[in-house]
Amino acid sequence: MQISVDVHNYMETLVGQVLAQPEYTEHFDNDQLADLACLSLNQLRPVYIRHDIDFLATLSEDRLVILKNYAHVAVEAAKTMIVDDRRKLRQDDLPVISSQYRFDEDAELEWFEKPLLPTKSRN
Repeated sequence: MQISVDVHNYMETLVGQVLAQPEYTEHFDNDQLADLACLSLNQLRPVYIRHDIDFLATLSEDRLVILKNYAHVAVEAAKTMIVDDRRKLRQDDLPVISSQYRFDEDAELEWFEKPLLPTKSRN
């Protein structure tokens, strides 16, 4: 099994459908569309599935409309970040080069790094 082949996030499909509309393809380049996709998907709860046809067969029409609306709203919110991109003048920025990378092994995990299920303590 390969996760990238056998399992996918259905929200990627819905966000892709929104981004395929002319209002996005005619006004944004490929890099901006990729940024829009990333920013949009980071706002959405993933819906992992194996086969679209099986998923859609069991999904109610009301729920599909809700998921499509979530995707549209997320893309609209991401659009404001791309339109007001503060990276436009990046050539004026100086690169930051660090000669030494320090990582704190004892630092608390971020919310997205924590396991969903608690682990059993080892004795």
